[in-house]
Order: sequence, then C-alpha cells, then structure tokens
Amino acid sequence: MSLISKLMGWILYNIYQVVHNYGLSMILFTILIKLVTLPSSYKMQVNQSRMALVAPKLEKIKKSFPNNPTRVQEEQNKLYTEEGINPSSGCLSSLITILLLFPVFFVVLRPLTYILRLPTDQINEAKGLLTQWLVNFGTYAKLEDAEKFVNGRPELLLLQHAKDHPEIFDSMPDFLQKLRGFDNTFLGFDLAGVPSLHPENGWSFTNLMLVLLPILAALVYLLHTFVTQRHSKKANPDAASQMGAMNAMLYLSPLMTVWIGLKAPAGLSFYWLVNAVLSLVQQLALYKYLSGPRLERINEKEKAKQIAKGPGWMQRMMEQSAQMQAEQNGTAGNSSKYDDGDDGMSRKERAEYEKALIEAARKRAALKYGEETPKNDDLSDNT
Repeated sequence: MSLISKLMGWILYNIYQVVHNYGLSMILFTILIKLVTLPSSYKMQVNQSRMALVAPKLEKIKKSFPNNPTRVQEEQNKLYTEEGINPSSGCLSSLITILLLFPVFFVVLRPLTYILRLPTDQINEAKGLLTQWLVNFGTYAKLEDAEKFVNGRPELLLLQHAKDHPEIFDSMPDFLQKLRGFDNTFLGFDLAGVPSLHPENGWSFTNLMLVLLPILAALVYLLHTFVTQRHSKKANPDAASQMGAMNAMLYLSPLMTVWIGLKAPAGLSFYWLVNAVLSLVQQLALYKYLSGPRLERINEKEKAKQIAKGPGWMQRMMEQSAQMQAEQNGTAGNSSKYDDGDDGMSRKERAEYEKALIEAARKRAALKYGEETPKNDDLSDNT
C-alpha cells in the first residue's frame, strides 16, 4: 500500500509541477486514475452484461427444479460451460480497483507530503503547534481532543490555518513560506477551508461553495447509484431483488458523504465530487457501448475465448460442490423418496442418476479440453 501511495504521490506531484494548481491537479489526477482502471472496469462490466444475457435461462432452470438445489447447480454449471461464462471473471478487476482506491484517497489528503514534499518531522512540528493553539484559543478544552481533530486530516488543516492564522507558525518561517507559495484554490475558493453552516463573515461565494461541495458530491453519487440500480433491475431483475441490504447501503452512502464532508476540509469533498462525476460518465458510456448488436458480438467473442481457455477455478469449485452434494444424497442410507417435486425417484435411484450425469459431464470436458476420460470405477470409488 505504501509503495502504491508513493507512486500515486509522484504522479500528483508531477501534474502539479505543470499546472501549479491543486484543484486542477486533482481533476487531472482523477482522470488519469480512471483511465488506468478503465480496462478492469470494462472487463467487469462485460462479465456482468454477459451474466445478464443468460439470466432468463437461469431463471428457467430454477423454475424447473424448485425443490432440488443440487440439480439447479448442476444445470447452472452446465449452462456456464456452454456459454463460456466464468462467474469469477470480474473478481480480479474489482480487486484492482479497490487496491487503487485507498492509496489515491490517502494521497489526495496529503498535499504537504506528496506535492510540497515537506519532511515528516517538519509536518509533525507544525501539527504540535496547531494542536496547542487550538487548546489555547479555546476551541478544545483538552489536548487529547485537539490532537484527535488535527490527526484526522492534518495536512489540509495545516494549509487552512497557515493562511488564516499564520502567527501559529511564526517559529517555522520556512514552513510558512512553502505553504504561501502553494495554490490550493479552485475557481476562487480555498480547498483547505472547512464548511460552516454559520460562517463568521457571512455567506460569501467561498463559504457557499464550501457547503455546496459535499452536497453536490452526494447528489452525483446518488444519481450514479440510481442509474446503476435501474440498469441492474432491467438486465437481471431476480439478482437485483436479492441485494436488499447492499442496495440500502448504496443509498445511505451519499448521506455519509454529506455528513463527513461538512466536517472535513473542502479538498476531500472536491475529490469526491470529481470522482463521482467521472464515475457516472464512465458508467453511462459503458452501458451505451455494451448494448444491442455490439454486446452480442462481444459475447460471442468472449464465449469462444473462455471455452478455449477452459472452466475457471470458481466454476470447478462449484462442480466439485455439486458432486459432493450428490454423493452425500446417495450415501445417506435412507431409501425414502427423494423430494424433488415430481420425479418419484428413491435416494438410491437419484444417486445413480446424478453419478451418470457427472460421468457424462466429465466425458464432455475430456473431449473438449483433451483430458483423460474418467472410468466408471473411479466414480464408484468416490461414492
């Protein structure tokens, strides 16, 4: 994580050296990150779109065997194999995006370290002076409370107080000089400022923008969630209806954005807003691109590629799980009827039937992937 943060910091530093503005640097930096993660986002969206294409077939399988989950899983695995779909295909793409999320967020909150490249001991000394000033000024009664406040977002707070109350750092003239030369504004308002619902100097343009930033970020995130959920319900209504708790969290996140943004320096909300706008634009572009005849062509291409590659690890695990379940059903030692709705098979008959299915599936896999076909004795030994 530290190595990735240093790389992200180096990129942000070089962007600032060209544009000499923190707000513009964050916009260009976020665009660059989106471009870097675009291939993984595209791959993940392709996988989701292909899964949506076979959703009606999956639903038909579930309706055909309502009381037989083992058979449903067998037919589902067979469908995935025939369609060349790897359910775990988007996992790596999601992991890459998540791994980059936190380092980028960490770098944006530390402009003194990554853009001005101030030494850690100098930043710590400035933090100590700010903490003591907050106590002496009466903002906090206890030193511990002031330290907790400063340590939450130290570098953006140091930027704000160095410009509003430079006397705090009179003993650090070099520190003040470097911060005065740092342009951390965008469109005229200070990104180090903290929003206030009761500004001391009235509702100026800057104070209004400081409050509006987290609200705008939350609204764009909410719109992104709405668009995503609408598309998911249209493509796969059954899967979308099973994500109740996740959907609730997606709609609660914008409220958290407002709550945190009104307590943090504006640079944080500004980054959230830029990221939200770019994410929404990217998602809409992918939805537009992966639709109609183009999606059909991409699906056929990915299908041929995945079939040639063979089943993925998750699909193999699902097949093994189905086989183990079939073996357990066959060795339960109970000759009562197998309750799967209407076939009337005994457990022994069901076990023989499922064993035959597994053998047939293995033979198909052997023909397709050039593996050795298992013998009946091998299946008997497993049971």
